[in-house]
Amino acid sequence: METDDDALVMYLVVRRRTTRPFADLATAAALVTRRCAYRFQDDDRWRDGFEDWWHHSFRKVCLRAESREWDDLRALDHERVGDVACLPPVRRSRRDRVLVRMQTLSEEAGPLPGFDPGDIGDLTLVVATDLGMSSGKAIAQIGHAALMTDLDLGADRGLDLRVAGEGRARWAELAVSAEAVVRDGGLTEIAPGSETVLVMRQPTVQPR
Repeated sequence: METDDDALVMYLVVRRRTTRPFADLATAAALVTRRCAYRFQDDDRWRDGFEDWWHHSFRKVCLRAESREWDDLRALDHERVGDVACLPPVRRSRRDRVLVRMQTLSEEAGPLPGFDPGDIGDLTLVVATDLGMSSGKAIAQIGHAALMTDLDLGADRGLDLRVAGEGRARWAELAVSAEAVVRDGGLTEIAPGSETVLVMRQPTVQPR
């Protein structure tokens, strides 16, 4: 993983003063991250950066955009779902001025529905709710998790993706059946190695 101050970063941007609840923003963040990666990873302008980012960085930062900044994003390559946007990875020193003007999203994260093992949909991301992550930190971790499973599904606009939240009481039990577990690098807010998101999929039924 990169440790220098000019690492490649995938920026997620949330529209400030959005009226959408945090649960909706969390789901939008997962979807938009997948769509951004699916759209730009093979684009000639972004392919090399994506390849480097996948293998050496994988960093994400979540910013908040004022109304004018949100409008200015339209001039940049990005994907957008609701009030959340995602841009292909870029080095911090080369990020657009509109991103430089934005502040990190640091408000307290809102509530998420509990995980229902009988209603996983196509993909459910379970966020650790007792780590004290800010909304921006949680959204960045959700973005990580969204890319830790089959990306071909990112082309499917009908993907049934959910985001849930759980605390320590059920975490160990759920982690056993998770397809993947996001462990944080410890650069901000929480301790290195903290388990932040579980990737849950419906069990594959083997043909008889």
